[in-house]
Amino acid sequence: MILSSFSYKTYGWELEEMNALNLTNLLVGKNAAGKTRTINALQNVTRFMQMNSIVFGSTDGFKTKMTFVNPQDENWRMDYSFEIDKSEVKAEKLQLNGKTLINRKDGKASFMGEPINPPIKKLVVQTRRDREAYPEIEALMGWTEGVVAVSCSNINPFTVILGSTSTIVNPLPFSTLVDSLNASMKRKVLEKAKRLGYDIIDLKTVQTGTEIQLVSVKERNIKHDIMDFQLSSGMIRVLYLLCFLEFLKRGEMASILLIDDLGEGLDYQRATLLGKELFEVCENEGMQMIASSNDSFLMDVVEISKWQILRRKNSKLSALNQANSPELFNYFRMTGLSNFDLFSSDFIDTFLERSSK
Repeated sequence: MILSSFSYKTYGWELEEMNALNLTNLLVGKNAAGKTRTINALQNVTRFMQMNSIVFGSTDGFKTKMTFVNPQDENWRMDYSFEIDKSEVKAEKLQLNGKTLINRKDGKASFMGEPINPPIKKLVVQTRRDREAYPEIEALMGWTEGVVAVSCSNINPFTVILGSTSTIVNPLPFSTLVDSLNASMKRKVLEKAKRLGYDIIDLKTVQTGTEIQLVSVKERNIKHDIMDFQLSSGMIRVLYLLCFLEFLKRGEMASILLIDDLGEGLDYQRATLLGKELFEVCENEGMQMIASSNDSFLMDVVEISKWQILRRKNSKLSALNQANSPELFNYFRMTGLSNFDLFSSDFIDTFLERSSK
């Protein structure tokens, strides 16, 4: 199943329904439009469902609603929503194909039509896990546990060496990713890195005198190896992401890959090629991806049908996409302008203003 719509509201900030999510998606928007906050909101929801602490934003509470669909079954739909206030569950609802499985509000709760009394600080989906008895709940929680997040702007020598000891958005150290590669996987990483302009012939981990492992990078025609903390920001980001993709493909595939600031710090060739690689792998593997970027190079190679254009008015954030604004997207295609012009020009404001008259 894949996430098809998402809304989130906390004190002082609200993401109105972001719908029509595809298998692969690109969040675009001007600086401070809310791209990173949207990624963070998804992390907050899933971390709470995993019974981990909320990492970003207000800890007082939030409310959210998610809709899931099955690409292989157009008649299948799951809707799940809940509200948290000061760590207590105030409301929760789970529906499958219109049938209510969980209904909780105003201190009363029912599960499959029968009254229950769940803990006030836990969701029903957290307390009713059973693969055979409640497969719908297990499907939802399995999706939650498969959410993986990467922040490209936070891929740097410090975070790639320490991994989860310093950040939760890039939880795996670079050395762990490199160690996970077998010969075939490493060969694929090196081939892709070469296509992106990095002629690297080997990657290997190096044990230091402490518990920290480093990665040694061997470039063709360069006499001495380069350690990971000596790499340029562009190179370390590309290598980390390429290794991360192979890591995901080797284990259980992530249910959804969240990538913030995709293309950050890369030139035209590398931003476009890396973007194409990520979108292609996720499409081929059936892994949902939501990536955020305001990189003009990347926008020009990602079809606008995959765009979610974030627009902020005060504390409210909304999203324009091809499904909820078909006239806008279809008219833009006829202009012959580049994809980036849809984002950077006044085309959207002009079109919406004219349409409202």
